[in-house]
Amino acid sequence: MKKTLALWLGLTVSSAGYANDDSSIWISNTYQTDFGGSNYLAFLELHPRFNKDDSKFSQLIIRPFVGYKVNKKLQLWLGFAWQGEYNSKDKFDLATKDIVEQVQWIDNLTPQLNFQYRFRLEQRFFADADLLHRMRHRFRLQYSIPDTQIYLIGSDELFVYFNSVNSGRLEHSVQAGINQNRSYVGVGYKITPNVNIDTGYQLQYVNNFGKEDLYNHVWLTNLNVNF
Repeated sequence: MKKTLALWLGLTVSSAGYANDDSSIWISNTYQTDFGGSNYLAFLELHPRFNKDDSKFSQLIIRPFVGYKVNKKLQLWLGFAWQGEYNSKDKFDLATKDIVEQVQWIDNLTPQLNFQYRFRLEQRFFADADLLHRMRHRFRLQYSIPDTQIYLIGSDELFVYFNSVNSGRLEHSVQAGINQNRSYVGVGYKITPNVNIDTGYQLQYVNNFGKEDLYNHVWLTNLNVNF
């Protein structure tokens, strides 16, 4: 079977062969503060996920970060991520724990158009594997429709592992190279100046080595609170 390739910037091409499909619901809740206008930042994400055609609770992700605003556009972050993989047998015993370093660039290209670039490095401690290293690149555009509280979003994120797991349950999913790609389009609403919500479709491509790749059709909702 020829390998299915996920191309950066949201282009996903199958070069023959088979792939699995699933559908999921992801609900991300984020809370961020700069403590009343200081250069220091704090961030928390709570993120439950459901898969198996939306019917099964599968993951819970908790991400607390601290950050610093170098200037109006550049932010540096350091944090921790707990990713609990849930199943009825092991519960959350196979949870992954990550140390995360992040650089984020936020720029208002026009009064309506906001651009964001986010680069993450993750040191991943799996329950039954050695330390793994992964990087993530995300580009995000947000367009605010004039004279409304509505905005449109498009984003793409590429995941790349630097090293591999060569045996066990992670052998086919954790190999050096492209791990996955996520492309998202959505619509949002500014409930207040500090609270907004967006919802839309995300295509998650997962590169499985030696097994069928996965196309996960995700309905993703983000609730964001800034204070």
